[in-house]
Amino acid sequence: MKKVVLSISVMFFAVFGFSQANLSVVNQTGLGNMSDVDQDGLLNYSNVDQFGAFNDSEVDQDGAFNASEVNQVGWGNESQVDQLGFFNESDVNQLGIGNMASVSQIGIANGSDVDQFGIGNEATVIQLGETNDATVLQIGEDNSSTALQVGQDNTSDQFQFGEDNTAIAAQMGDDNSSTQTQIGEGNLGFTLQNGDSNVSLQLQLGEDNIAIHDQDGFGNLAITTQDGEDNLSYIEQDGALNAAWTNQSGEAHMSFVNQTGVGNVSLVNQSN
Repeated sequence: MKKVVLSISVMFFAVFGFSQANLSVVNQTGLGNMSDVDQDGLLNYSNVDQFGAFNDSEVDQDGAFNASEVNQVGWGNESQVDQLGFFNESDVNQLGIGNMASVSQIGIANGSDVDQFGIGNEATVIQLGETNDATVLQIGEDNSSTALQVGQDNTSDQFQFGEDNTAIAAQMGDDNSSTQTQIGEGNLGFTLQNGDSNVSLQLQLGEDNIAIHDQDGFGNLAITTQDGEDNLSYIEQDGALNAAWTNQSGEAHMSFVNQTGVGNVSLVNQSN
């Protein structure tokens, strides 16, 4: 027992004895770029590369072994990264004008990757828990994405190509998975998952389509595919192991699916 206590004491001494061993690297080329890095803890790593004019980056790290990469090329891009905990990783890449990214990680070993190419895109990632993973890719103008993850091992993927698309994913629980792909203009995708091991897939091609998935329970599967304009798909699942797939092709279709219980299956096809 004394040897165990001694070993733990040595470990804590080694950790806190080197509490100043953080690393920050900042490279700025251009006009009026701003970088603010605050590190408190052990062996946190931050790298900021700015090329262009009036880009703004802020990184706050509190804990140990957190890592942040920020790359900004262009004009007036903004990035905010907050990491509290251990082994969190964030990667922000911005190429263009006036893109905004905000990443908040609280917990252990969360991972976030935000890539923005274009003008006026906005991305927000909030992770509370352990080993959650969020990926955002925005190519175009004025796209908006939000990913909220509370729990463990949740995965959110948001891909936006075009203009004025909005993707929102909120995950509370463990092992939930959400994928949202938007190609076009003015599409809205919303996913709400409360429980464990739910899967949501949304594919939107066209303009002004709306897809909403509300999952509460365990092991539910919801899929919406939309190709056209002004289509609406709503899927609500409350229970376990339910499956719903809505496929819409054309214009102005509306579908509402509500599943309560265990093992229900729904398939909707709409076209014109």
